[in-house]
Amino acid sequence: MSVQIDLSSDVAVVTGGGSGIGEGIAMLLAEAGAKVAIADLSADAAKSVAEQITGKGGTAIGVELNIADEESVRQGLASVREQLGPVSVLVNNAATWTIKKFADTTAEETQRVIDVTLIGTINMMRGALPDLLETQGRIVNIASDSARTGEHSMSVYAAAKAGVIAVTKSLALEVGRKGVRANAVAPGTTVTPGSSAFIEQVGGADKLARAYPLGRLGSPDDIAGAVLFLASPLSAWITGQVLSVSGGYTMV
Repeated sequence: MSVQIDLSSDVAVVTGGGSGIGEGIAMLLAEAGAKVAIADLSADAAKSVAEQITGKGGTAIGVELNIADEESVRQGLASVREQLGPVSVLVNNAATWTIKKFADTTAEETQRVIDVTLIGTINMMRGALPDLLETQGRIVNIASDSARTGEHSMSVYAAAKAGVIAVTKSLALEVGRKGVRANAVAPGTTVTPGSSAFIEQVGGADKLARAYPLGRLGSPDDIAGAVLFLASPLSAWITGQVLSVSGGYTMV
């Protein structure tokens, strides 16, 4: 028996899709047939990923979008609707962080992490919800295992991701009977350009990988596979859940 995931009837938005985990998610959703909007602060990065997808025969657009700004979210989602149609898969991946001990983290740095990582996710869900109700869509929010275990020198980021988990579960309760599902993927340490500073700060990839039962750190493809599952009909009876994709580091 063969199983094939077909998202050819879906329009997916991936925030932070211009690099790292977001790029991996966008590429895999497109491979499954989805029409993908790559939303990113960097128009060039978003365009580059979209061109990679279209070069392979897929359908994709790049959208310059600041998730922390409600008007930017409104305009960006309007552009997606105009070019691709109503959103049926929303992947909130974009985030930011500061690697500092709690006592050294400034109020401005704290606000920036909260505004992007938590409020930005809320802005996107609020903006896309009319479409998702129309399409009986799926939300997959990228959380973090730091929200479950804590994280040295990233306390505000961990708190923001805990908020992402809470709002995911709460929205799942509100919209489940309307056909919309909301879940979260909580990655462990994943090797991307954005995580390189943290990995080096804790002693490098080889040292860090020894803490993982599967003996390695994650890749964007590892996270993308979990997102694809939660965006697909294979997870039709799953909502309000948090899936750790962490090589066994977090067993909750």
